[in-house]
Amino acid sequence: MCERLRSIFLARDDRDGSAYFVYTEGLTGQDFAMPQRNSLMRAPATGCLLAALAIVAHAGGGKAVERGMRFDGPGVVDLADRAQTIAAGPAVVIAELAGADAERIFAAPAVGEDPPVLRFSDDMFGCATPSRRCSLAHEASLLQTDARVVKRSAGQLIVSPASGAPLVFVDWKQGATKNADGDEATHWYLGRLAGSDYLRVEVQFGHDAPGNFLINPQNGKAAFVHNGADLVAPSPDGRLLLTWNALNAPLSLRVAALDAAGPRLVLQCAAPERATRLTPLFKGWRDDAGFDLVLEIGEQSKSMARTALHLGNHAGHWQAGSSDVARVNSLGFSCREGTS
Repeated sequence: MCERLRSIFLARDDRDGSAYFVYTEGLTGQDFAMPQRNSLMRAPATGCLLAALAIVAHAGGGKAVERGMRFDGPGVVDLADRAQTIAAGPAVVIAELAGADAERIFAAPAVGEDPPVLRFSDDMFGCATPSRRCSLAHEASLLQTDARVVKRSAGQLIVSPASGAPLVFVDWKQGATKNADGDEATHWYLGRLAGSDYLRVEVQFGHDAPGNFLINPQNGKAAFVHNGADLVAPSPDGRLLLTWNALNAPLSLRVAALDAAGPRLVLQCAAPERATRLTPLFKGWRDDAGFDLVLEIGEQSKSMARTALHLGNHAGHWQAGSSDVARVNSLGFSCREGTS
């Protein structure tokens, strides 16, 4: 059963701070969903056409504010961006998975994005009543540990890698106007990631789920993950990081290497959007270099088709196995690898 959906909302262009209205109208199935926290509404359309018309009316953004390091800034590997691909990388061959291996993957419990492995600052700091004063006190001990690399100064976090220019994260707030809602971003230093030793800076957005910048302390390169809305799963040794968003089609997963040369994209898998719903279930990392997942095909039911998948890096190259290679190929699911 399809229902007509109409919505109008005010959005802000991150590039220049201007505001605009977006009006959408179309048909959506009963699986219309609103992600947790303050993400924008998204409506996966199963068997129904979702047609959208955007009416853009730019309004004055008010006085511009300095925003510092951004997830979509130059040089940042935005792992939450579905456009991140390895277009020139070699294709990963998908082989037949042994029956016993597939059954073990099917039987394993699914691992979701909640609770996040990369915990939020409020959860890490443990303030009885979350407040900026309490968070600053807890952050201060982390900053003291890494005083040579990270410091807080006048509403900024400044990360100074061993080589390269400093990274400046600015806490900013854009006031509301008669034409647009206000917006803001606040940053917290959350210490180092186990295994990779990467520095972690959380950004809390005014109108979206939080995210993390993961920074190589040697070369200053940074990646961004949307751990407030996406699955973000580090490998057991912390040297690889898997991320995807299971809520929104089309399926796209990415694996980044958090090593001395990184962060860098080393594996990207995707399937084109089709009328048949495709739901990925993460079944965990099998070891430091490989992970398991299940693709559920069609609407949720006990009789839905499923296929088990294992993806692992062996001798510097990624390999894939599936319990139903023909079905996976028919879905258009494919992977490409980068430099390992």
